[in-house]
Amino acid sequence: MGDAPRPNHKKKSLRGLDGVICPECRRHAPKVPASKFLHCPNCTDFMMVVPDDLANADGDPFMGRIVGGRFAILARLGAGSTGTVYRARQLAVGREVAIKIVRADQLVDAQAKGRFRQEARATSLLRSPHTVTMYDFGEINVEEDLDEDVDGSLYLAMELLDGESLGDRLKRMGPMPFDEAVTVVRHTLLSLMEAHEKGIIHRDLKPDNLLLVRGPLGGAEVCKVLDFGIAKLLIQEGGVDALETQAGTVFGTPRYMSPEQAQGKALDARSDLYALGVILYHMLVGRPPYMDNDAVVVMAHHIKTPPPRPCDALPERPLPRDLEKLLMQILEKNPDKRPQNASAFLAALDDLEPFVDEVPTDINAVLAGRPRIRPSSRWILASAVLGVVAVIGFARMQDKTQRAMPIGSEVVQGSQAGGRSGAATAPRLGSAHSVGGLAVSATASATASAVPAVTVEPHAGKRPPKPRSSTGYRRFDLR
Repeated sequence: MGDAPRPNHKKKSLRGLDGVICPECRRHAPKVPASKFLHCPNCTDFMMVVPDDLANADGDPFMGRIVGGRFAILARLGAGSTGTVYRARQLAVGREVAIKIVRADQLVDAQAKGRFRQEARATSLLRSPHTVTMYDFGEINVEEDLDEDVDGSLYLAMELLDGESLGDRLKRMGPMPFDEAVTVVRHTLLSLMEAHEKGIIHRDLKPDNLLLVRGPLGGAEVCKVLDFGIAKLLIQEGGVDALETQAGTVFGTPRYMSPEQAQGKALDARSDLYALGVILYHMLVGRPPYMDNDAVVVMAHHIKTPPPRPCDALPERPLPRDLEKLLMQILEKNPDKRPQNASAFLAALDDLEPFVDEVPTDINAVLAGRPRIRPSSRWILASAVLGVVAVIGFARMQDKTQRAMPIGSEVVQGSQAGGRSGAATAPRLGSAHSVGGLAVSATASATASAVPAVTVEPHAGKRPPKPRSSTGYRRFDLR
């Protein structure tokens, strides 16, 4: 660290500056591109960063630091309840990564440090493509980073993902199409399946911990599970269990918390499945089943109150019955009534009947309760009306010809045209033909007394054209 004092720059003075700047001494290099990743000439332990990123960090002490001797902190991406996430560069391989550093006030006791180390160990065991990849973890100390302000902080280096959290997607778009919601659940289950098999439960599944990223080479969107930060290992070693699972300790997010978790009971994989069911409910309806602002009230609802059925919560968008039935099973208060593991949940999704869902363009209109008719419903209604009209028309034609045609008549004589004559033979009474899928009696053929005679010209090797009556309407050819 250099001895040059840090000027008291205002945050707004950093915005819009070109080049890079040192977060410690504020040395500015306007002609140096951000891709150069230069060490500050004055403060050799600091990396120069983009001025806008420094302004957005708002005095964050980790900006520009080299964590663990390997990762240079370049920008702050976001902050959560347990720590802050940064964009960093792994200097040895030139790879950009995400660094999570636990908040200093979370490290006041051994319990917080034990929970963070457990996150690192749990995540390092997971290899699913639907789980965030962890590269490294460690502890920041005075000898290494030369600053008592960050002494004892813990860090976790993970893959840097470019995407949108499910929480942000739901805020932006509202309810999701059925197939997209089920796909998110499938991907999450694939991650949980591996974790549960290794004795790990997540304990804090929520939309903000599910990231939607574009697949390789512009492929289909993929969901990745983030933040096993408060995960509990069912298989414990040493004294971590005593620190992590004290009686009555509750971790998690109340709106997505299982009843047993809300009561501070021992948890297993079925608790994660309940939380995922609440997320599925949110994706389909546009909100979680319980929305009170008081966390205690929400937890009490999870313990005692049956969730409102999706068809009641959003009647403008009815769910397929088998999907709603599965959802309500996942949200059972008694864990024994839910699918018992991620594999069983995934198999139940595979057994669902195929469904087609039309989410309206203006989703806010649906949430406001405006009536709408599905395109599929309009087609069904139109087809039904046309079918009724056709049946009535056939019935009237049959009744008219039966009154006009003498019993036993079998031949309709053709008229003379240009010295030529023809004869059209009518089917015998009692025979039947199919027209448009409807069985029609042969008595619907016209007689000489009821319909004007027509001449049927022979066509060599071709089907004769359908005759027209004197009224101009095409007659049905029942031959």
